[in-house]
Amino acid sequence: MVTGGSRGIGKTIALDLARRGANIAFNYLRSYDAAAQTEKEIKKLGVDCLSIKAHVGNPDKIKDLFNRIEEKYGQLDILVNNAATGVQRNAIDLDAKHWDWTMSVNARGPWLCSIEAARLMKNGGCIVNISSLGSRRVLPYYFSVGTSKATLEAITKYLAVELAPLNIRVNAISGGYVETDAFDSFPNKEDMVAATETTITTRSLNPQDLANAVAFLCSNESEMIRGHILVVDGGVTLTA
Repeated sequence: MVTGGSRGIGKTIALDLARRGANIAFNYLRSYDAAAQTEKEIKKLGVDCLSIKAHVGNPDKIKDLFNRIEEKYGQLDILVNNAATGVQRNAIDLDAKHWDWTMSVNARGPWLCSIEAARLMKNGGCIVNISSLGSRRVLPYYFSVGTSKATLEAITKYLAVELAPLNIRVNAISGGYVETDAFDSFPNKEDMVAATETTITTRSLNPQDLANAVAFLCSNESEMIRGHILVVDGGVTLTA
């Protein structure tokens, strides 16, 4: 199950897991056309796919979402909490409703999705939360998202301990800048896009880099990695 799996980083993760042989479920909120196209691409890889319109900021919709997964597949092995939102404003310009909206999707949503997923992980499983560097670094216009991602990383650690007796591994990936449609909402988009080129490698970060990290954290090779925040940023934070 990949939340927000119809576009961007979520779609890349879903397709990568499908190529590795996993049946895929994903939710979307607005774009039916994008979801239908993603479902078509996944099925072309020879696996099954279930796309569901559901808002992960709504607890009732989360329950419905995982009930649908249970009805179709009976159980769940992997949950990737990728869906995210946010209002790109500094703290002084942010309204309480913006805070509540962001936290409901970026922090409360992954918590509730994880609890519902754990119920379906009858033979153990893996949960990977997608965070960002703004959880630790203060970025312009990133107050609501950055604080919600910091909360998500704390949730990761608590769930890693609480779900361990169920043989469920919980980790997170703190991704560097990856240019997606989400960048269009940033007032300083050009500066943020330029930052994607400041890695210590010979190329910029891309969605597949994050998908590769997800696959690793869901593999047997990472069995003893628990509650870890894996930074995938091309080395940006080493020199910045």
